[in-house]
Amino acid sequence: MIVQWCVKGMSLGSDTEAKKVIDDRAGIICNWWRKKHTITPIERRVKLTDDNIDMHVNHFTDPDPATGEAFHEQTPFISLTAGSIERDTFAKTNFAHTARRTALWFATEFGRHETAYLFRCWVLVGPRPAVEIEGVAEEVRDLNTYRRYSAYQPEGEIVAKIIVPDNHIHSCEKWVWDRPALSFSQAWTHPNPRFTSPDKLSNVRELI
Repeated sequence: MIVQWCVKGMSLGSDTEAKKVIDDRAGIICNWWRKKHTITPIERRVKLTDDNIDMHVNHFTDPDPATGEAFHEQTPFISLTAGSIERDTFAKTNFAHTARRTALWFATEFGRHETAYLFRCWVLVGPRPAVEIEGVAEEVRDLNTYRRYSAYQPEGEIVAKIIVPDNHIHSCEKWVWDRPALSFSQAWTHPNPRFTSPDKLSNVRELI
């Protein structure tokens, strides 16, 4: 397993709503759970499939073949970003797409808003696809693992399942578009007092 730091960009209505993601201790939950309110262990397992993760990554706004509803309204997955490297073979160079820049883009709904809320968090990522295992996120940005072409690969997406637990969230950051500077500036950071550092998962053991 790999501990992967990620950023979740969210478009929210107010500072209060953003801080409640941490203060309510619920964590970051998927749209399916948010809409349904109550989900069962059996339902969770039924939702975590290869077809559904492909829908989430490549057909997010398309109708779900099983229900006819827009897939994003009932997805069991949560898109995070960890950044990515894009290769330009013609120019013989690589371009870095940073996690924060991608998260800002999504949190402002592609430039429609001037305020963005970013949640810094960590997840466990496996070296191979394991969609059925809820506690392990999928590194869909990794072309060695997810080899099918995706137009969205440069977004550096990491896909969590069902929930990013409360104690995996380090903090919430508010970013605001600075018109004169033509860039974003950080307005504040709201830390999570219950955050558990992934250092707890270190493979170093103490002597008995």
